[in-house]
Amino acid sequence: MISRFLQGMMVITSISPVFFTLWFKEYSENWNIKDGLIYLVISFFLIAISYLILGSCKKKLEIIDIKINNIGPADKELFAYIFAYLLPLINVSSKMLVFILLLFSIVAFTTNIYHFNPIFGLLHYHFYSVSLQGGVSYVLMTKKRIRNTTQISRVVFIGDYILLDVT
Repeated sequence: MISRFLQGMMVITSISPVFFTLWFKEYSENWNIKDGLIYLVISFFLIAISYLILGSCKKKLEIIDIKINNIGPADKELFAYIFAYLLPLINVSSKMLVFILLLFSIVAFTTNIYHFNPIFGLLHYHFYSVSLQGGVSYVLMTKKRIRNTTQISRVVFIGDYILLDVT
């Protein structure tokens, strides 16, 4: 399982699209790519961190063989993230935006939904709710489009209830 620090970094990287939205908001006022460029740099930096965290998980965590009993989609937090990404387009103060993003991050981290990070979608990951032998349910992150329960057999635990496919 990854450290609390890396779990926190996964939460922070999930707000990368907010910085992209802030950049576009600044850019679209004068159509000058340099306007708000720092937001664009932060956005891409956070995407790179996401990629590095997942790569590190696959290489450094203990690989476990599993047998999946049931599987289904696990993307129910999507609307909360879309709302958070559109916040910069609403005319709110920067202090209020920071407060909302901080609150959003705290909720994401303390409720263990940090796995649902749309940046992982950009990296071609899909999220599934899986039940293993013994009846415990987990969220599975994989680059595969799963059609049956035998497609995944080896994973690493990146959180208490979060599995990352390594096959």
